[in-house]
Amino acid sequence: SLVRAVMTPLLGDGFTFISGKFDQLQHAQPLTAIISAFDRYFDEVSGSGAECIDVTKNAILEDTGDCCGVLTDFFPSLGQIVGSHCVIPAQIGPKEAQHRFEYVFRLMVRTIAKLSKPVVFFLDDLQWADAYSLHLITTLVTDKEIQNFTFIGCFRDDEVDDTHPLGSTLYEIRTRSVAITKIKVNNIIKEDINALISDTFHLSDSFTASLTDIVHQKTNGNIFCILQFLQSLCDGGLLQWSSVSNSWEVKNSSIEAEFSPHDKVRILARRILHLPEKTQYALKLMSCVGASCLESTLMLFLDENIAINVKKKEMTNIDDKPSQIRKQRNDLLLFFKFAVHEGLIKEEGANYRFSHDHIQFAAYSLIPEDEKILWHLQIGQNVWENASEREKDKVIFIAVDQMNYALGLLESDGQKENLAKLNLRAGEKAMSLSTFSSSALYFDSGIQILGKHQWENNYELSLHLHNYYAEAEYCNGNFSAVGQAAGVILSKAESPSDKVRAYFILIKALCAQNRLDEALNIGIKVLTQLGKQPPSEFSDVPAIYANFNKTASIFKDTTDFFLNFKIMEDSDALIAMNFLGELLLPTYFLNQDIGLWLVDHMLQLSFVHGVNKDSVCALAGFSTMLFGLGDLEGSKNVGLMALRLQDELDTQESLPRVCFVVYSGMLSRTEPLKEVSEKFLHAYKVGMQTGDIQIALFNARLYCAMSFCSGGGLDELGRDIQIFEKQMIEYKQELNLKISFPLKHAVLTLMTCSDNPSHESNELFKESKNLLQGTLLKKRSYASNYRFYCICIAYIFCDYDFAREMIELRWILEENLCKLYDSFGAGHFYDCLSSVALARKTNEDKWKKYALECFEKEKTLTSSRSHRLLILETEIDTLTSKANNAVIDFDKAINAARESEHIHEEAIANERAGDFCLSQGDIRASQYYGQAYRLYLQWGAKGKAAQIQRNYHVSNTFQ
Repeated sequence: SLVRAVMTPLLGDGFTFISGKFDQLQHAQPLTAIISAFDRYFDEVSGSGAECIDVTKNAILEDTGDCCGVLTDFFPSLGQIVGSHCVIPAQIGPKEAQHRFEYVFRLMVRTIAKLSKPVVFFLDDLQWADAYSLHLITTLVTDKEIQNFTFIGCFRDDEVDDTHPLGSTLYEIRTRSVAITKIKVNNIIKEDINALISDTFHLSDSFTASLTDIVHQKTNGNIFCILQFLQSLCDGGLLQWSSVSNSWEVKNSSIEAEFSPHDKVRILARRILHLPEKTQYALKLMSCVGASCLESTLMLFLDENIAINVKKKEMTNIDDKPSQIRKQRNDLLLFFKFAVHEGLIKEEGANYRFSHDHIQFAAYSLIPEDEKILWHLQIGQNVWENASEREKDKVIFIAVDQMNYALGLLESDGQKENLAKLNLRAGEKAMSLSTFSSSALYFDSGIQILGKHQWENNYELSLHLHNYYAEAEYCNGNFSAVGQAAGVILSKAESPSDKVRAYFILIKALCAQNRLDEALNIGIKVLTQLGKQPPSEFSDVPAIYANFNKTASIFKDTTDFFLNFKIMEDSDALIAMNFLGELLLPTYFLNQDIGLWLVDHMLQLSFVHGVNKDSVCALAGFSTMLFGLGDLEGSKNVGLMALRLQDELDTQESLPRVCFVVYSGMLSRTEPLKEVSEKFLHAYKVGMQTGDIQIALFNARLYCAMSFCSGGGLDELGRDIQIFEKQMIEYKQELNLKISFPLKHAVLTLMTCSDNPSHESNELFKESKNLLQGTLLKKRSYASNYRFYCICIAYIFCDYDFAREMIELRWILEENLCKLYDSFGAGHFYDCLSSVALARKTNEDKWKKYALECFEKEKTLTSSRSHRLLILETEIDTLTSKANNAVIDFDKAINAARESEHIHEEAIANERAGDFCLSQGDIRASQYYGQAYRLYLQWGAKGKAAQIQRNYHVSNTFQ
């Protein structure tokens, strides 16, 4: 009431006020407060005229694109605004669907905030919020892209401590540097109570003082309780108008004797008991359901026979056909609306709401304790039986929640089975809404209802409940529960095919925990059971490579091989492709020999059974494997084939995976870097929209890596890394966070460090010691990625001892890794430059030899970055004394780097030209050093610029 009172005058100034309220009895029903709040907002938009509707529709469709259909599934009123313009959302996994909804929901809120002046989103009774609602609130208030947005939440602080879900949510929000203003609304003091009573009844302060003492004692200054208490006194004749004395008369002694202190519920119950009997009955019925209820739902259970059946202990059978509409319903509804007139119920359009939670509690307290469970059961049965088929999806949560109160009362196996099926249906509905905490509760309730002999008596139902329960808990991140549920399935399932889904969920859970070895072992075991026998322990590596090369020969000189293939329909093949595809990621980081077999086997299945979205991913993986093995032309052809098949199948959900793999391989060497960068950014957005968060953030990471390698501004890059890192933390993407670590600290080093980067205080250097000590060498792909950024920083800061260690680490990694991370062709470039510097410093032939090897490799990889070849060629010529006019050659390299807009490599070329001139006593050294200094500053590498200034200014060579 306080918040609404404050907001009312602001609405006229263009503020948007969106409000909802959580309900204690509807806690298991997911997102009720948030869905109803935004549904009412869209209802208001619909009633605001054609112009407002068009503006809202166009803005939401523009910002959410093809994902608008995700929102209309949650907010039906939005569907009335956007009409048929929404695309039906693609079918994806439940966790991916949750991520997709969260992403698109934030886009929607950003749009609403842009459409108006400040948006105020108010939710009441947060102490009763479900876990997923609290998570959504967190995503909104921590989203820095949402402007003009204020969230207000009310809760009872005496019910919330640090261990309460809301307490944990508030702590998490604070840790994300979001300012929280806490306003404690205290009860009013005795003096103010006296003034209120005096003004209301037009009596003097001294006359009302004794009544005020009683009111304060019994209400403790709670304003709602004060008003209800005074109303109850009037209804009971203890505070009444006297026509004789022409004033109010107060019976203080009777008031003190009649009411016990602080008994708010009893005060309100006494008031309810003064209402007509049928009004009391209707209020008691609604109190069982919650604080609010739609009229259409209320009419399903507004039935005089409920109390009669409870008294007789006669329960209707839940598998009966829906009953006829009760004749008494309209009569009862009229009596119910009398409570609206009395101020106990508020009518808000088609919705009824108790004016205060204490009124609901008071009405509920009037039901005898030993009858409450039966009331709930009867209400649930009535709701389900009387709902039409079209309504059942809307009332499933209310019906099942009510019937679940009476789990212990069900006796017949038929009743238990039917209620278990309803819990399965409710759980599936909750899964479709991405509310996995609620869905897990429904599935678990279904399991508990069936009891210990469920597998013998209800095998199919038990299998479904356990599979769904494991999937819901995977989505909740409750991996121990996943393991337990999967264990039950694997021990009870009667056939290998019945175990497949449990194995699949278990593998996903293990990958999420970064337990990639275990995931891979289970996957191989399942493939064996499916008859897709992999090589024994993958020890026959030559055979794996021979088969791989045989497949590669099929794709030679073609990019349209798969385009005329049929769509894969064989169920066993589809299952195998799904498993193989899930194992691609762990093999990439653990064992690339197994990865070769996986992608080859996926393509063999596609040759025989046709293509699907996993075929596209297999082609992309095959392309990157060819690239790692040195077949550059084959890699390019297969990569283009993957992109063409992706377009042909038009499967948006596989696009991020394909883009991530293909454009990090050969195509990043042949396509303009800016275009490749945009591909990664687009794939990130599609991945977020389709819920493939892990791969979306892989693309985001590659987008940042591409920016680094192509000379993107470090200030902007640092901000992008921070944004994506926040998302990685939010979505618990530990692997992405770990791989992003070296890039983040490379950027920080360039921006802030002017000393030796291998100083022990540098985070990049600290982790590199782990690499050199061998603790991370088992994770070779990660080590390769880390090594690249270390050598970049070592070379740029002229720390050639550190660079030597990183090159020697590369030699170790190359022994057992078919694809090294060279970050878009820059790996050989920095290795070559570092080797030239080491050859000058040590006069050792091995460094000159390795520099020449890297130069030859760079020539085969670089087609659109000619400036790198010019820089390397000039450096090698100066090393081998073959340069006729090195300064002219450096100028050519500098101009080429400027034309390709690689500012950091233009700076490097200037610095090397300065080194050469300085060694020759050429006064132009100061000119080159000065230009390098300015370019490093322009790039954002303030730390490196400071090093140049310090090193060369003292020698009077810096200009």
